[in-house]
Amino acid sequence: MEARDRHGDSLANIMRDAHAWQRLVRRVEAVVKEQPLWKLRTIGKEKLDFLYGPSDQDDRIKLRSGVAYCFRHFYSLIQDAVRSAWLRDVRSLNGELLGETLDLREFLFGAERNALGQVRPILIELQSGNCFYCSQPVRSDGGHIDHFIPWSKYPIDLGHNFVLADSRCNAKKRDRMPHVDHLARWAERNREDGTDIIKAVKDALPCDLECTNRIAYWAYSQTEAANGLTLLSGDELLALSPE
Repeated sequence: MEARDRHGDSLANIMRDAHAWQRLVRRVEAVVKEQPLWKLRTIGKEKLDFLYGPSDQDDRIKLRSGVAYCFRHFYSLIQDAVRSAWLRDVRSLNGELLGETLDLREFLFGAERNALGQVRPILIELQSGNCFYCSQPVRSDGGHIDHFIPWSKYPIDLGHNFVLADSRCNAKKRDRMPHVDHLARWAERNREDGTDIIKAVKDALPCDLECTNRIAYWAYSQTEAANGLTLLSGDELLALSPE
């Protein structure tokens, strides 16, 4: 909290001050050593040495081969996954107190408007300022940045998963899966313009088209297996066929 009060929500800001950054790293390191580090291997009542094995020293560990690389390579994905799990726990333990508070993520982790600010211009350009779902010009509010595969299905921000939607369509879609007509256009857009999306948002959001496609395949497979409905437009919901 002290670092956030002084430097705001951006790690980039505090990293510019080498002394402040080193002080923060040392303090965090001490806290991690004292408590959570030794609990990371405990899943339920079982200890799993998948990150690191037993240590002969109380204040240090040795990561297993490949762990450090994966932590760094998949940092953005891991960060979003951990934050989402933490949000669910906070809500479940404080539901009555929080109610339907919508800015809990911002309160806990700081605003991420920067990321959405970077993805909006490329979506406006690719969609010619029109809503992805109804193809009508977005209203004066500038439209909403929508997770094509709903956040509730897979709570991680991936650059290729975003589309621009007007407020009406976004409100109707909510956590519903889009109809296969929308899926076909979304997949075609990512094939043809995926590189442009990466260039526009790579500094703000993780972009992995193969991963995004696998998530989409999984989400639609789950919907089909559950005989779920998909949103075509407005209040029109259609079954998802196996094809």
